[in-house]
Parts: sequence; structure tokens; C-alpha cells
Amino acid sequence: MASDAETGVVMPDAGLRFWAAAPSPNRGGTCRVPGDVRGIVIHSVEGAMASAISTFARIGGPSAHYGIDTDGTVVAFVPEGDVAFHVAAFGSRPSLNRNHPQWLPAYDGRWSAVNACTVGIELAGFAGRSFTAAQYASLGALCAGIATRWGFVPDASRVVSHASLQSDRSDPGESFDWEALFAAVQASLPTAATVSDGDREILEVVRGLGADAAGVRGWIEKLGAYEAQQ
Repeated sequence: MASDAETGVVMPDAGLRFWAAAPSPNRGGTCRVPGDVRGIVIHSVEGAMASAISTFARIGGPSAHYGIDTDGTVVAFVPEGDVAFHVAAFGSRPSLNRNHPQWLPAYDGRWSAVNACTVGIELAGFAGRSFTAAQYASLGALCAGIATRWGFVPDASRVVSHASLQSDRSDPGESFDWEALFAAVQASLPTAATVSDGDREILEVVRGLGADAAGVRGWIEKLGAYEAQQ
């Protein structure tokens, strides 16, 4: 989740405190591949993290991939490769649809198009109140890590609110500090100064091949396995 043991690549969220003791049974039986995850949806629990843990544990209910408690601790509910049930819009009830992101796929009749291609993150707290500095720091690092793993830019077009997508929702609320979030995202992403000229040449070749970050890591893993057999 935070690093690749084979390649030694460290994700931007490697330093987060993960508590993976709250798996949710509410997930799609699908393993998403590179290119499937295209965005991130931010929610608020409308209560304490204990409430989300209890709700997501009930079979047949909603779920999200992650939760972030007020102290910044990240709770893992559903693996990123699986579909979580965190947005009802752009599914079987079109009356719930609000803004349609350009990157959204078509509804395929299984689960909402948003759920199919996003990672859902729940923040402990309420839409009408402020979130903590620790939550913004963890959220920024987590968004940067998700985007790095799945190969998209974590900007305002890809990191969106639940309210922006679904007409009967208002979370994470008008008090949510988007500037603080994107400042935390940028602080967590690798800087240009860490990329050498040689690395830039490699990156240009990779872009020309149409590969994303997850695909490159897969190539490296296969190369390592091949060399180990020689």
C-alpha cells in the first residue's frame, strides 16, 4: 500500500499511520487494473470514525476505501483494487446525478460509474464543521499516493467532493479547505529537483509508450523475476 518491496519505490503516503483492522465486506468482487482508477471522492462521516467502522461492517451497506480520523490516522476499509460503495450517483438512479466528470466511464449496470473508477475517502467529522490539520496532512499524502499508484494527476478535476457528484449530498461541506488539501498534496508529491536528466529521458520514453506508474512497476517486477531465473 505504501511501498513496493521489489523495486524499493516509496509512495508519497509511506509515512502515514495505517490501521488496517476494519475491513468492510461491502465491495465489488473485481480487481481493478492500471487505468481503472481515475479519481478520488472526499466524504465526511457525519460523526466519529467509530460510526463509519460500524456502518461499513454491516453486510449490504455502504463502504469506502479509507477513513481518516481526527488525529490523522488512516483506517483501511476496502483495498484500492476493489470497488467500494461510496457514491450512489451515476448508477441506477440518474435523478441523483449532479456534475459529470469528463473522466467518468459509462454506467455498466453493476455499480455506479463513480464507484467503478474512484477511491473513496471518509473524514471523521461533520460537513458543517472544520476538519483538523492532521486530517488535511494525511489526506494530502494519501491522495498523492493513490494518484501515483494509479497514474493520474491529483488536481481539482480528479479529487472531488461527494456533493459535487450527488444531488442529495453536501459533504464534505462548504467549510472544507480545498487550498489546505492541495497544498498538502503538493508537499507530498516528488519535486522536480529529485528527477535527474537521465530520469527525464526515461520518463519521456515511458510516456511515449503510453504507460502509467502502476504499469511501469509491473514491468520492473517482471524484469526482476526474469533476471532472477538467469
